[in-house]
Amino acid sequence: MTAEQERLLKNLETKVRQTILRCEELEKENARLSEALTEKEMAYTQLMADMKAVTKDYDNLKLAKSMAGRDAELHEARLQLSKLVREIDACIALVNEQ
Repeated sequence: MTAEQERLLKNLETKVRQTILRCEELEKENARLSEALTEKEMAYTQLMADMKAVTKDYDNLKLAKSMAGRDAELHEARLQLSKLVREIDACIALVNEQ
């Protein structure tokens, strides 16, 4: 083997080693990124579940408040109706006196 061929062979060996090292680095980075992605997906899934629960609670609260408002309105309507009935009774009493 000539000196030139030996130099080329050593150069090739160096490049192969560098390529192998780079491949190992990339495999480690890929594993790290895959793990990070899995963690992010789990966090996303948990956040979506939390959001659904909060949305459900919010909807329930809106419904409860609207029903509470209806109860207040119903109470007010009953008071007004009672007042009207008393006025009608008073009018009937006045008509009966004559």
